Amino acid sequence: MGKIRISKTDRVKIFSRISRGDYNRLAEIRKKYGFKSNYQIIQYLVYCFLRVADPEHDEIKESIPEEIEEMFDNLSEADKRFMFRKPKKRCPYKSPDRP
Repeated sequence: MGKIRISKTDRVKIFSRISRGDYNRLAEIRKKYGFKSNYQIIQYLVYCFLRVADPEHDEIKESIPEEIEEMFDNLSEADKRFMFRKPKKRCPYKSPDRP
């Protein structure tokens, strides 16, 4: 039985930057909880967020644990919690929506 291949056009890459200190914290959490990579943690968090923020389009029909819902309380305040700096270099990828 072979794996189902998903076309590259069915996926979109999302770029994000975090501080070196936060990256190191993430690496420690990865080791502690047995994730294979930091990427796997980020994917897990995105899917948790989507389940809470957009439940009507959620493909998983089981209930969402309360702890996950509480993680994303006050979604309107999200932009105030994170500090980031613009990267010095421009990303070589150009979105079809951006000139």
